[in-house]
Formats: sequence, C-alpha cells, structure tokens
Amino acid sequence: MIIMVAMAAATMAQAQPAAPTPADGADVAERVAQASSVGSLLYAFDRAAWVSSDALTAQVPQDRLTGLAGYIVEIAEAGVLRVTYYRGAAATADVMFVVDVRDGKVVRSELLTHPVRLLPAQARLARAREIAVKRARERNYKPCTKAPFNTVVLPSRDNGPIAVYLLSAQQKADSWPMGGNYRVIVAPNGTVLASRPYSVRCLNVSRPHLPAGAKPVGFIVSHLLDPTPTEVHVFASYSMHSPVFVTTPDKKIWKVEGRTITLDEEASKRH
Repeated sequence: MIIMVAMAAATMAQAQPAAPTPADGADVAERVAQASSVGSLLYAFDRAAWVSSDALTAQVPQDRLTGLAGYIVEIAEAGVLRVTYYRGAAATADVMFVVDVRDGKVVRSELLTHPVRLLPAQARLARAREIAVKRARERNYKPCTKAPFNTVVLPSRDNGPIAVYLLSAQQKADSWPMGGNYRVIVAPNGTVLASRPYSVRCLNVSRPHLPAGAKPVGFIVSHLLDPTPTEVHVFASYSMHSPVFVTTPDKKIWKVEGRTITLDEEASKRH
C-alpha cells in the first residue's frame, strides 16, 4: 500500500496564517456537507466547460472567435448543464455558441448565426465573473500554473450572492495544482462581499513512477486555512480520480473521495 506524500510545500509559507477557529460538531457537519455539495458542482461545471471548449474550437472558425469574452454554465434541466459562450462586456454581451453537456459529454451544440443578448440571469453571472476577475487583480491572486485561471460561476439561490471560483488550470496529465485557487462572493448589486484563497502558497502534486504492480491509495496534503476539508479538495479528488487525504491544523486526517468526506479516526490518532 502506497500513499503519495505531498505535504512539505503546503506547510512552508513566507508568513504563517492564523490557525482557523476550532469548529464544534454542528459546524463541522455543516462545513463537510457544504464542501461535498459545492465541490461536486465545481467539478461538474468545470468538466462541462472543458468538453464544451473542445466543441467550440472544433466547430467555430478561428476568425469568429475574435472578441470571445467568456462563458457561463447553468443547469438547463435535470442532468444537463448548458454552457453559453458570449462576446463583449456582460451588460451588452451577445451569445455566440451554446453547448449542452450530460454526464460530462456534449449532447447538443449550436453556433448562433444572429446575435442574441444574454438573458438577465445570464448577464448577472457574467457580470459576477468580471467583478471576481477584477478583485483577483486587486488582491494579486495568481494561478499556480502558467495558464490563466479557469473560472466557475455558480448560480445563486433566489437571486442572492454569486460565488465565483478562480481555479488554477491543470496543464500536465499527471500533475494537479492544489494551490492557486480562490473564491469571490459577489452581491446582487455588484459589491464583493468576501474573497479568499484556499492555500498559503502553490503546491502541485504529481503521480510518481511506481514499481510494477504497485498502486497508490491516494494523495496526502496539509491544509492550514480551515478545520475541515473544503470544496477544492472534493474538486481535486474528482479531478485526480483518487482519494485525497487532508491533514488539518488540529492534526486530524480526513479522507476525501469524490463527494464523500470522512474523518480517518485511526490515522488521526497516529498522526
């Protein structure tokens, strides 16, 4: 049994952050449930954006990509995510290309021949993305790979605040960025209510070369900013197709496997 260890880089920082406030039982359960739910959405939305971008580049002539400003992902119906690519600033953006994704695969795509404005709800998502990108520049948020951030904008409930995630893009097949991920919460009036990083510095974890027949049981990372694993760890587990073992400041070890988050009591006692 092999566990790939990638802890040292996560714990080294130019300035150590303050320890997170200990969580009580109810708070822990709420944090874990939220991380599970949001992390699953993050992966589904990011996957939809990825496969739809392949459809975009395959079907849209290069000269028609000029002015492409971004995309938004929405839940179109049960099991279907709709990715809408648009040109221009959010307030006056025109829809260019629409893709429906089911189970991580493109099931429909359409290149619009005549300009159509984003619907008001779509424009709010696009505007939140613009505001989050601006906040990232103001706070000097940087990705941990050379590629630009992947952005995931999660639709709000009842026209409330919108959560925008800025995620470091994976560039190598067997290496995943665990640092350089951020969240910005944007109010309906465009005010930034909160923003945060999910790590104190960059950390890329890689799948090592193992002897024949050996199989890793997961990746282990330390996390300094929260008392429990976050949605970013859930997203990472889905992306890696592997469990992620997360050590928190209270010396506990959590196992994140897809959307399932459990406290490893035995490992925590030994840690």
